Amino acid sequence: MDSPQSLFAQGDEDLQVMKAGAMLRKVKSRSWKKQRHFHLQDDGQTIWYKSRWAGTGHSTFSVADVEVVREGHQSEILLSIADEFPADLCFTLVFRGRRSNLDLVAESPSEAQVWIRGIRKLIQNTESMNDKERLDQWIWDWFQKADKNKDGRMNFKEVRTLLKMMNVDMNEEYALRLFTMADKSESGYLENEEFVQFYKMLTEREDVWRVFQDYSRDGQTLTLAELEDFLKQEQQEGERSQEHAQELIDRYEPSENAKKHGAMSIDGFQTYLVSPEGAVLDPKCLTLHQDMSQPLSHYFICSSHNTYLMEDQLRGQSSQEAYIQALKRGCRCVEVDCWDGPNGEPVVYHGHTFTSKILFRDVITTLGEYAFKFYKMLTERENVWRVFQDYSRDGQTLTLAELDDFLKQQQHHKISCLQPYFTSSQKNDCKKTTVKVQHIPLGIPSVPSPCVPGV
Repeated sequence: MDSPQSLFAQGDEDLQVMKAGAMLRKVKSRSWKKQRHFHLQDDGQTIWYKSRWAGTGHSTFSVADVEVVREGHQSEILLSIADEFPADLCFTLVFRGRRSNLDLVAESPSEAQVWIRGIRKLIQNTESMNDKERLDQWIWDWFQKADKNKDGRMNFKEVRTLLKMMNVDMNEEYALRLFTMADKSESGYLENEEFVQFYKMLTEREDVWRVFQDYSRDGQTLTLAELEDFLKQEQQEGERSQEHAQELIDRYEPSENAKKHGAMSIDGFQTYLVSPEGAVLDPKCLTLHQDMSQPLSHYFICSSHNTYLMEDQLRGQSSQEAYIQALKRGCRCVEVDCWDGPNGEPVVYHGHTFTSKILFRDVITTLGEYAFKFYKMLTERENVWRVFQDYSRDGQTLTLAELDDFLKQQQHHKISCLQPYFTSSQKNDCKKTTVKVQHIPLGIPSVPSPCVPGV
């Protein structure tokens, strides 16, 4: 049983090079840079790596867990070694969830590009899979997790382990009955299609089966007319329901024979119901349908506190990545705590704690790249810097007082990274930067002054 990703990888030159493997430096800090052997496994989904001295010990991650690949010095860690390794050797893997980013350095620019292109191709292929391919990949992934001895088949003990991994609470007697029914070869193992059959029995839903039986005359398939009847009666579809029924069969029915006869099996029916098309939510609500021309005070706003922190508020890591993740989740109000930094440059961190520090200029650059997609950006800024402390960007030098004036007057041309991408007059008020400023007097930084209203 080949996974969709493994089939995709077979015809790609970059992915074949990744299967052969390469030595990349894994970087955790300026002082921790160690070589690891990375290679893409045959499933086309898992990347495996280990130290040359680690014996049998190794680590893995799934490409499905990688959200994005960033080229160059786009993390604090890689920026810290910019004097040692040029940008064309460096890249960062950003993972979904709470897993830390993986910063890597290749031996040559061409090698870096092979891995950057290759991982991006795998991500794109995963995202472009249809529902059947996603299901096949999901089944394959679970099969690989449960097949502990990697012999390409599963005994009942491994199946029991799989059920625990999937948080399926099932008594052993019933699980054994399903296992026996799926084991058509009577070998005591599930292989390939036998495991697929076991999965189907495991995920079979009585409520879906009852609905299917209500509309199916023969109890085996839904004809085009029967599916159309279901769409009208249950899904409340009116016009073009027959045309839509045919589209659903073409899209979700796994059996070519059923497709040929214009029918849908229980497998296709269940796949359709759990797809976005079968969702109870009206598809119109997935796009912008609210009135966005009202004053700002008429809306609820998704806000973030101590946005710069990746972890706890006492010893956690401050990172630009925290701003990126918050903004990509739809947050429209972020917090920037500014403090005096070395060499006359302001920094951002949780004051009077042991959290790490990042440069204010890097935060501004990040906001400029990710914040202004469409709507107003609110920034809550606590200032504990000297008003005339200077900083430079792209060869320009601005005082912080001038920066404040810039933000208040919405003069986006002064710093290009703050310019919004849309300027429609109808929603113009929703595409500006509003800054809530809290100035903390120098000399008594631990006692903040009252908030000064922002723009």
